[in-house]
Amino acid sequence: MFKLRMIGKILRQAKLGHITVVFLAIYALCALVVSLAYPGIGDYGDALWLCFQTVTTIGFGDMPTDNLVVRIAIVALSIVSIFYLAIITGVVVAYCIEMTKAQADESVAKFVDDLEHLDEKTPEELHEISERIAMHRGEQRVFSRVLWGNDQTIESPSDEPDLQS
Repeated sequence: MFKLRMIGKILRQAKLGHITVVFLAIYALCALVVSLAYPGIGDYGDALWLCFQTVTTIGFGDMPTDNLVVRIAIVALSIVSIFYLAIITGVVVAYCIEMTKAQADESVAKFVDDLEHLDEKTPEELHEISERIAMHRGEQRVFSRVLWGNDQTIESPSDEPDLQS
């Protein structure tokens, strides 16, 4: 499970601090424009609340925006927030994919090392390797069943089932 600190670490590693600062500045600026251009909105806190509703797409509708300047500011904030949130989501997903790939690569490297040194393994270690192979074959069968509806395992690209029929 991700923690807030982990997301902060990911954002720092991806060097998204500047983008976050720019986003927050645009957010605060839009709230300022809303509070100055539309006195009926209340105070700056209410303008921040309206901007929060816009960014999160909650849109409770408790604050009308019938002023042209306010609408322009809200539209601009909406566009910027869509891109910002997409960038953040993409970075977090890319990080998760890289972590998964790194773990898989490490697992494959250890397995290959085990296979290269079979003659040095104890009977217990050999049994463990055998169980890992059996588990992998079972996962392959499940994957094959999901894809093609059978227990066929693919040995080579020419063995792939004909999906056209």
